[in-house]
Amino acid sequence: MPHSAPRRLPRPAWSDLSARTELSTAQLRVLEVVERANRAMTASQVGDVLGLHHNTVREHLDALAGAGFITATAERNGRRGRPTLLYASTAPDPSLVLDSYLALLDALAQDLGTDEAATRRAHAIGRQWARSVPVSGPDPVAGDEPPTDDERMSWLLPDLAAKGFAPEGTPDGVVLRACPLVTDRRVPDPRVCAMHEGFLNELLQRWDRQSPRPPDPGGRSTITIAPLLPDGCHLHLG
Repeated sequence: MPHSAPRRLPRPAWSDLSARTELSTAQLRVLEVVERANRAMTASQVGDVLGLHHNTVREHLDALAGAGFITATAERNGRRGRPTLLYASTAPDPSLVLDSYLALLDALAQDLGTDEAATRRAHAIGRQWARSVPVSGPDPVAGDEPPTDDERMSWLLPDLAAKGFAPEGTPDGVVLRACPLVTDRRVPDPRVCAMHEGFLNELLQRWDRQSPRPPDPGGRSTITIAPLLPDGCHLHLG
């Protein structure tokens, strides 16, 4: 069960990450320059990187500051006149946020060990994961015959698509063409893939129990994942 929330919490970082989708292409380019610099920059310095006039860049910087993505601080140089503004990022970088929590997930997975008991434990964690999250089941299908393995695999496609795996049905099962846990810098630990295998099997068994046409209990097959192959991760029911 989820932990009860205290009265005060930091605001969800997801709101900061999702707000990036509302930026214009030009604003996003300016923001990325400031983020990559790891130091405060002037409008002229940002303009030099992008090949844009500093007045144009300043408009984007001011808009980003107003939206809370960056801060603008007056440079203290002791000179008279209008102070130069230094811009620094305060927004989370999605790739760094993802890498950080993937590293945590891998550390937890590696702590399980490398033997068969570790794989069984990873499966159990995946099953508990599936029991703790709401997932819509398949639409009821009329008929008297038990569902085929192809039908049962098709039940998983909407959930896999919603989670970012880009599933594709094939004659041999399902291939996941994308993975939200793969980045330019890392791939998931194999025990994380075992957790996902346990998750999918728990979902499938849940839906088998709810189906008006449940499969024969003696003939229920389970999902296995062949992870991180050149063309994706392969799911097979057998």
